[in-house]
Amino acid sequence: MLRNKRFAWTLTAVGVFALAGLVGACDPEDDPTPGTQNDAGTKTDAGTNTDAGTNTDAGTNTDAGTETDAGTNTDAGTTTDAGTETDAGVDAGTQTTLPLAVDGTWAASGYMGAGGQGGLVDEPICHTPRPGAGLGNCHKFTATQKGDAWAGVFWQFPEGAWADDPRVGFLVPDGAKSVTFYAWGESGGEVVDFFVGYGDTTKDGFTKKINVTLTNEPKQYTLDISKVRYAEVGAGFGWSAGGLDVKPLVLFIDDIQWK
Repeated sequence: MLRNKRFAWTLTAVGVFALAGLVGACDPEDDPTPGTQNDAGTKTDAGTNTDAGTNTDAGTNTDAGTETDAGTNTDAGTTTDAGTETDAGVDAGTQTTLPLAVDGTWAASGYMGAGGQGGLVDEPICHTPRPGAGLGNCHKFTATQKGDAWAGVFWQFPEGAWADDPRVGFLVPDGAKSVTFYAWGESGGEVVDFFVGYGDTTKDGFTKKINVTLTNEPKQYTLDISKVRYAEVGAGFGWSAGGLDVKPLVLFIDDIQWK
């Protein structure tokens, strides 16, 4: 109700002022130079405040709104790249101390004999429970005759680097006295050579080897390196066996470590 009353009073006031204007315009005692009222009418020029209305340009503060570009700080969010410190974590992983798992340091990539001819399969099949500390991977090797009746594998660093590869081996921490592992055969009685190092080469400069007749249950074996002067090692471990012309070889290896 109050609002309606105010509106009514406003209309009344507008009517009064409009009537007064009409009366004034008809008053003969006004300035006899009515044209000058047109000059006053130049207030229409003042109406050029519409130019001031160009404050709509100021409305281009919407450009300032391009601070949304600043919102491209989402690019700064690419600090997720810095999250690639996980890569650094891989490098840090190679800065390990003893005992040192062979798997994950050296790669079982150096297939030999029938192994290099497609006659060797490596499967991650573990004994239950896993023997020893269970470091590294479980291996079930199945070797069959191809062109050769023998097979073997070198664990290499870098992966695929043989003795004549100019790339350096893995820098093993000081103090290792042995390379230990668990091995067993499917039937027992399998004869296998186990070794570490490429031999008297510029790659490693040493080798140690043992010849073992396996049982069909996990048993720990040791390669003694207590008198070996090592540094960067290309061949962290390996094995070879013959007799594939008689029957295939099924060999299990686990928990290979330098310590």
